[in-house]
Amino acid sequence: MEPPKIWRERRQRYLTLGILCNKCQMKSFPVTDFCPECSSNDIEEIKLAQTGKVLHFTRVTQTADVMMFNTPYIIGLIELDDGTRVTGQITDTKIEDLKYGMKVKTVFRILSKNGEEGLIGYGFKFIPS
Repeated sequence: MEPPKIWRERRQRYLTLGILCNKCQMKSFPVTDFCPECSSNDIEEIKLAQTGKVLHFTRVTQTADVMMFNTPYIIGLIELDDGTRVTGQITDTKIEDLKYGMKVKTVFRILSKNGEEGLIGYGFKFIPS
């Protein structure tokens, strides 16, 4: 029996990990076996920056059942200080207080709850810094 996906991917969920392509030098997220820019498999896993700025954001009101406890929530496109762009939930603020270019930092929080199986999924979110 294969372990649940949440356990197989736990390093990627608990740390902001990405890849660096040794051929074209592009940094990207999430961890993959090939560079999304040049398709090279000459890559290495790297720890991404923990701070960045908000590029875009929106409010989410409908989502998967395991995330309904969070709704409504804010999701954003974040450009990390190392240039990598990631999407993630922005928390500990109101949408009215968010601004484009606002500085944020990575925090570790609950992402999902599966009531039937009792699994709690953790991962990174962003808060204003």
